[in-house]
Amino acid sequence: MTGALRLKLSLLRGETACPLDLADFGRLAAIDLRTQTKSVRSDRLAVAMLDLIASGRLPPGARLPPERRIAEAASASRVCVRSALDRLKLDGYIEAVQGSGTRVVAIERGGQLIELLRANQENLEDLQDFVVFLDRCVVEQLLRDASGATLVRAADRVAALPPYWDIHALAEDEVGWRLALADASLSPIYAMIVRQLARGIRSLFGSLLRAAAATDRTAQADQLALSRRTLADAIGRRDRTAALSALASRTAAFRELDRSGMEAGERNPRNEPALQDDLILRDLAVASPEQLKDRLTREIAGMIATGHARDGARLLSERRLALVFGVSRASVREALAALKADGTVVADERSGTRSVDAPVALTSLAAADLSHLQTMSRLRGYLEVWAASRAAERGSERDFTDLRRILAEMGRSHLSPRRRIDLDLRLHLTIARAAGSAVHLYITEVLRDLMTAYFDYSLTAPAIGGGRDAMLLTHHTQIVAAILARDPVGAGRAMAEHCGAFSDRYALLTAEGEMLPCGLEADLAAGNLAPRIPAVG
Repeated sequence: MTGALRLKLSLLRGETACPLDLADFGRLAAIDLRTQTKSVRSDRLAVAMLDLIASGRLPPGARLPPERRIAEAASASRVCVRSALDRLKLDGYIEAVQGSGTRVVAIERGGQLIELLRANQENLEDLQDFVVFLDRCVVEQLLRDASGATLVRAADRVAALPPYWDIHALAEDEVGWRLALADASLSPIYAMIVRQLARGIRSLFGSLLRAAAATDRTAQADQLALSRRTLADAIGRRDRTAALSALASRTAAFRELDRSGMEAGERNPRNEPALQDDLILRDLAVASPEQLKDRLTREIAGMIATGHARDGARLLSERRLALVFGVSRASVREALAALKADGTVVADERSGTRSVDAPVALTSLAAADLSHLQTMSRLRGYLEVWAASRAAERGSERDFTDLRRILAEMGRSHLSPRRRIDLDLRLHLTIARAAGSAVHLYITEVLRDLMTAYFDYSLTAPAIGGGRDAMLLTHHTQIVAAILARDPVGAGRAMAEHCGAFSDRYALLTAEGEMLPCGLEADLAAGNLAPRIPAVG
């Protein structure tokens, strides 16, 4: 399971490195959700090629474009391209055929290829379910909180389709209008999730739209355009019922496309025609240095906001930051320059680089904002119930051993509050691992700062879960018992009761307009209750 899960995470992330220690979730030690920001460029290129193979755009037996053309398209060196190809050859996805260039292995001889196709298909199915849920969350918040002018702009963006039928443009547009709605909803959590899932969303709708193209293209194009206009009209009128109905109709239409495409054999790689090299090369762009700089900038800003980037009054040195993120000092220097430009950090010869004393303003996700934690509660409820049910079906004996071990320690007396929080988070991550849920783990990775703040507040605040240790242990015991009994219905029900106890309290506090206790809010915003990043170097 761990190998398949790493593969699914790589396809979602677009990188081979995984910041979550999948093989060691059951170890009873402190939790570290820190992301290694950079993987080797050739590895990112290899994952981009894997995505083409997994989606059927490079079907079994298809010839890859020449190294030179791949290098030009990806703005990479020939050495980088050769390293990526060598990795795929070593892993059994492609092979060099004398006189015929480099080709994807034949399906009959590709055991690894079959695993890749299966992993990608499961990713797409899980992602489709999550996107349906996320769309509803975003639209509901948008209609509740946005101004009239914002709704009009959002509706215009939803109604604006690409001028011609092109699978690549339409798939990109599916990301674009979702991001526009997430930004308009004023939820940085939803906006971040859409941005980080953009690769997967693009792949998902590319797959669904290829199924549409295989049937009656004109009819499908008209149907999809109508569903967008209906949704846009409902948003413009702030009509929640009509908007959710339009989303449901659109989901049903795409599921029908998916079913029709599978029946027509569109998901069978042997029936998919070979694509022209220029279409393949268009999809082989990998993260550029500018994108790496932007990501590093965001990561360092988040560390500053949670108090993890300081060594006394100073910011961690370039060398230590480079070690933390696994990147060069030049990349760190570029990110720090961007932070200096926007006033987040200042530097002088005497005191070095230091952060401005306004950590809460740096990133809203790192602060314990009640609305953000309520959003996290809703997301967590969906993901956890689904993961518990699947863990009961798919969990391995090793997963079950880890769950028993964690639950046993949770039942001990005299645990420190920090230890209880660590064990609680570890139990839920182990369930996600047992479920093989790449979507769940990836969102945990993306929202790791808020995830730790959510667990800290939920398990310590008297108004939410503080002082309810016996109740929480009972909940966790029921969840684990159902999973060990391989009872997916019972596991889902037990998890729903557990998550519901928190979401109900958050909903009540929000309705009452209650604020966080000042001391706890300050601690969470400063990162005092979050696990510290270990000292490096």
